[in-house]
Amino acid sequence: KEMEQIVFSGTKLNIAYWIDEILDEDQQEEIHEYFLDAESDDIEEALKEFNGDYEDEELRLYRLKFMSEVAN
Repeated sequence: KEMEQIVFSGTKLNIAYWIDEILDEDQQEEIHEYFLDAESDDIEEALKEFNGDYEDEELRLYRLKFMSEVAN
């Protein structure tokens, strides 16, 4: 939650090394495309969309990476 507050305030975080440890390249691309096309960054919506393919923590971490790279 603290990392989310930091990123949502506009600060960039480099957590690519962490993401690379838990998600392979194809998984990262799939989640990245989802957040690019999604109307919101709501994790509950993402969990429904992926229907159990990813855990809450995986999506939250990738969303932080996405927000740091794309939105900030």
